[in-house]
Amino acid sequence: MKGQPVPCPPVTQEYDIIDINEEGNHHTWVEVCVEDSVNLIVNGNRVASLTITPRDLEAYTYGYLVCEGIVADKNAIRSVMIDFPNIYAEVSSFSREVSLENCEIRSSGCVGIRTTWSSLKEPLGDGITIDLQTLFSGMKKLNESAVLWRVTGGTHCTAILDEHGTVQSVIEDMGRHNSVDKTVGRALLDGVDLSRCFMVCTGRMPAGMVAKAYRAGIPIVASNTAPFSTGVCLARQVNMTLAGFVRPPRAYIYSVPERIRLPDASG
Repeated sequence: MKGQPVPCPPVTQEYDIIDINEEGNHHTWVEVCVEDSVNLIVNGNRVASLTITPRDLEAYTYGYLVCEGIVADKNAIRSVMIDFPNIYAEVSSFSREVSLENCEIRSSGCVGIRTTWSSLKEPLGDGITIDLQTLFSGMKKLNESAVLWRVTGGTHCTAILDEHGTVQSVIEDMGRHNSVDKTVGRALLDGVDLSRCFMVCTGRMPAGMVAKAYRAGIPIVASNTAPFSTGVCLARQVNMTLAGFVRPPRAYIYSVPERIRLPDASG
């Protein structure tokens, strides 16, 4: 018995500051992102500890377990209970062995399960094809949805859209990895077919970020900034379309460009 669940803390906190700009300086109040820590406990074993924006924790749990390959799909997750700062998940089966001896520190600041990208070889299916303007529109919708970022300047944002450009899931978090996990988890909870969707996000794209989308079955991933070499290599290895620097009218497509319908240059 774990007792009554503990409510999550607020996601921002106000501070009085001195604002210095070209007109001089003055006292004002600003909102700052709350950084908190959670422990993910699966079948009684702690498998991850990380800093996180303390909301959307059920979605985070579903997304993390699937995106990290701990379970094969959401159907393996029997229950999730939030007792902040602990998250308790019960799963029916693991898709790979989970051991605290295999922990690693992630660039997002979390302690996660060590994984290797070389084992990810099964190519994604053809999935969807989208117009370049649909991709640009998705990035515009991502920016419009980043409400917490506009208030604090301290979050990343991820959105999942269907092939017509309709937003299916969008969530912000202080960490880019967490934002992907939460957004994927929300889509899974809502029954979205991720093989018919594309994902747009903020932040750089190393192999770890690409692997999350791959395990979720998302065929097209785009960021408003740069990938790393490991991200490009993994995307090419698993037949994923990876786009970077998506800032209309500009975009770099690093892999499988056939899924993006480009305008006729001759016209």
